[in-house]
Amino acid sequence: MASAKPIDVNCTVRDQYRSTVRRLLLTLNVVIVVMILIQAVLAGQSLFEGSSISVHGYVGNGTFAVAVIAAFVALAARVPVWVLSTNALLALLLFFQTGLGYVGRDSALAASWHIPLGVSAFGLAAAALVGGAVVVSSSGAAPTGAVAQSSAGLTERTPSTRND
Repeated sequence: MASAKPIDVNCTVRDQYRSTVRRLLLTLNVVIVVMILIQAVLAGQSLFEGSSISVHGYVGNGTFAVAVIAAFVALAARVPVWVLSTNALLALLLFFQTGLGYVGRDSALAASWHIPLGVSAFGLAAAALVGGAVVVSSSGAAPTGAVAQSSAGLTERTPSTRND
């Protein structure tokens, strides 16, 4: 009778944690894209309908906060460097975007940079969303250290085939 290898329970818990954190990152990336779209609508309404721009600013502050959280979640999820870099760069870009929004109240030059930077933020947020989707879809297939049933009914740890 073959002896069973010990089960590495910590590995499966770690894989479940990482999978959950990566799904959280994807959710945060979706929220960021939606919030940026909402800001574009609010800015357009302010420019063409004369409505207040203050809600645009509140949503902008919230978008920045969510982006900072997403950057830390990306770090905790141990995603590939390009996904982490995209999320960190997005948080940095939104920091400058928020600052330009406040300065743009008194400076036409700052306001003129606020719009193209917002468009760039949307593009980078879309890239971060794609990165989150790629990471979640790739982590769904046979996670590293998965527990599998052997033909004898014994549970053993499968060997790692990926480099995370």
